[in-house]
Amino acid sequence: MKSPVFQRPVFWQVLSVVLLIPALFSYLGYLPLDTGTDEPRRALVALEMILSGDYLTPTLNGELYFNKPPLYNWLIAASFHLFGNYSSFALRFPMAVSLLLYGLTIYLLVKQHLGPRTAFAAALMLVTNTRILLYDSMLGLIDITFSWLTYTAFILVYHFDRKRNYWALFLSTYLLTALGFMMKGLPSLVFQGLTMLAYFLYTKQFRRLFSPAHFVGIGLFLLIVGSYYVAYFDRNNIAPERIVAVLFDESAKRTVVKFGIWETLRHMLTFPFEMLYHYAPWMFLVILLFRKGIFRPVGKPSEENRPLIAGQPFVLFNAVVFLVNFVIYWSSPQVYARYLLMLLPLLFTVFAYVYYERTDPADWRRRGWEWFLGGMLVVVTLGAWVPVFHPETQVIPGVWWKCGLMFAGLGFITYHYIRQPQHRLIILIAFLTMFRNGFNWLVIPPRLAHRQEYKESSERIARQSLGKPLLGYKETIGSDGQTDVNSFHIEVVRNEVLRKTARKIPGALYIADSVTLAGERYQTLSEFNLFDRHPAKLIQFETDTTARNVFPK
Repeated sequence: MKSPVFQRPVFWQVLSVVLLIPALFSYLGYLPLDTGTDEPRRALVALEMILSGDYLTPTLNGELYFNKPPLYNWLIAASFHLFGNYSSFALRFPMAVSLLLYGLTIYLLVKQHLGPRTAFAAALMLVTNTRILLYDSMLGLIDITFSWLTYTAFILVYHFDRKRNYWALFLSTYLLTALGFMMKGLPSLVFQGLTMLAYFLYTKQFRRLFSPAHFVGIGLFLLIVGSYYVAYFDRNNIAPERIVAVLFDESAKRTVVKFGIWETLRHMLTFPFEMLYHYAPWMFLVILLFRKGIFRPVGKPSEENRPLIAGQPFVLFNAVVFLVNFVIYWSSPQVYARYLLMLLPLLFTVFAYVYYERTDPADWRRRGWEWFLGGMLVVVTLGAWVPVFHPETQVIPGVWWKCGLMFAGLGFITYHYIRQPQHRLIILIAFLTMFRNGFNWLVIPPRLAHRQEYKESSERIARQSLGKPLLGYKETIGSDGQTDVNSFHIEVVRNEVLRKTARKIPGALYIADSVTLAGERYQTLSEFNLFDRHPAKLIQFETDTTARNVFPK
C-alpha cells in the first residue's frame, strides 16, 4: 500500500513553498517605512534619483551621498517605476524577489553536490531562520540582495574549479564582485579576496592567482566599477579621494580600528552566543558538530570513519569559506545580524549534510535538538490563542477565526512533527512558514500606528506647504539620517527634493526645530514630530531684506 500523502517529504516541501509565498508578499507593504533601520535612507536616495533625473549621483536632501554606490537604489527606482508609485510594497519588492532567488540559487547549486534533500533543507533554512523570516524579509534593505550575489560568487569558485574552467571561475566571480561593490562598496572585495586566497591555498593551487584568467577577471571588475566612476566624476566636480575615504570609513568604522582591543575581545566572546538566537532554530544544529572526527577520521580509514566535514569536498569548502570570512565579523564589535546573511547558507549546508548524511536518527544530539524544538512547537501552537486576550491584538478584525485557523494549522503540523521523526527537519520548515502567516495577521497590525504617525504628519506638512518653496533649516533634517523618513514622505507629496539651507529666502517655508530657531524671528504655521517624536515646526521667517531669492542647486 502507498503511504499517506502526509508521510511523504514532498508534501511538506510543497506545503512549505506554498505557505512561503503569501508569508513574504501578503503584508509586504502593510507598514510604512521602518524608522529604526536604513530603510528610509534607501527609499529617499532612490526617490531623489527619480525626482532629479540624475541616476549617477546619489543624494540625500539634495546633498551628495557617498556611503553606498547606487546599484541597489537603481533597483528600488525601477520598482517604483514598475508599480507606478512610491509605496512600501514597491520599495520592498526587490528584496522579496531577491530572497526567493537567493533560496532558489542555494537549492540549485547545493543540489549538484549533495542531492535535492540536503539542498532543499539548506535553502529553506536560510529563508526561515528567525532573523530573515521575522525581520529582514519585511524591510527594503540592501543586505539580502547583496548576500545573494556574494554567496553565488562563493559557490562558483568551487563549481568552476571542479570543472577546471578557470576563465569562467574568475570572470563570473569578479562580475558578481563588481555588482556587489556597486551595492555596498569594499566588503565585496574583501569577501572575494579572502575566499580566493583561502580556497587556492588549501587546495594547493596558489599559482592560479597569477593566471591570465585571474588578471582578466580583475580587469572586468575594474571596467565595470571604473566605468561608473568615470561617468560620476565627469558629471560631478569632486575629488576621488573624498569617495574613497567615505567607502573605507564605511567598512572600517565597525572594526577594532575604532572600538579598540577590549571591546573587540568582549564581542568575540559574546557574538557566537548571539548567533544562536539571531538565526534560530537552525543555529542550534551546531550541537551536531560537537563530536570527534570533524576534520580527521576516528579509527581506521573507512567509509563510515571518514572525517565528518573534511570527508566531503563540497562540505569542506562551505566550512572553510564560512570560517575565513566569519573572522571579519567575529572581530568587529559593531556588527548587525543582517551582515552575515551571505555566510549563513554555507553553515546551513554543513548542518543539513551532517543532519541527514552523518547523524543517526537515534543520536542523542539529533534527538535532543528535535525534542527541544518539538516542545517549542507545542508551546507556540497553544500560544496561537494569546492574541484573543491581548489588548493590542484582540481588536484586530477577525481575530477569533485567525487564531483558530493558526491553532488548527500549527497543531496539524506539530502532530506530524511528533509522529514522523524521519521528516522532522522539513516539517519544522513548514511550521515556520505557517507561523509567519499568523505573524502577518496578528503581530504586524499593532505596529501600524507608530509608523503611520510619521507618515501622516509629514504628508500633512507637505500638503500645507504646496504652492510655496519648502526647505529644511540648517541641521533640522538630514544631519544624522534619522529624519530620512520624514523627508521621503514630504518629497513624495511635493514631488520635489526637500533641500536644506541656512539662508532665509523671502516667501519660502521652512522645517525647523527649537535648536535651529534659537534667537530667530518667525511665524509658526504648523507643528509636527520628526523621527523619534522630535518636535519640529513649519515656519516662515519674518521679512529679511538682506536675503536673496536664490535657491541652492
